[in-house]
Amino acid sequence: MAAAFDIAILWTVFKDIGTFLKEQTDKNKENVINAHKDINTAFIKTYDYLKNNNGKYIPNTELAEVWNQASASILRVDKRLGETLYNKSRFWLNPELYINLNRDSEIIELNQVVDEMERLRIKL
Repeated sequence: MAAAFDIAILWTVFKDIGTFLKEQTDKNKENVINAHKDINTAFIKTYDYLKNNNGKYIPNTELAEVWNQASASILRVDKRLGETLYNKSRFWLNPELYINLNRDSEIIELNQVVDEMERLRIKL
């Protein structure tokens, strides 16, 4: 009788752990999807901005905000990429400063952003 009781308790614990792990997996997938969406939005707005401004780097608070949002979303999934996108956000507040300080090489380029979005998509 005690063995049957112990098995019932163990089964309940395993079910609870399984449910918890599934919820965590689902939450992680949701975080990846949201991060991908925010990065894609920032990519599209930046591409459009550069295309319509002949590639000129002029301060743009809207781009700084969308890259900041992308950074916040991706930090839940990938700390390194989140910090990289945060720098991109700061860059758009004053691109000339980054260029004058020779720090523009630290800013992720759009083709690299596409690679990172693909890497995120593969996580799903």
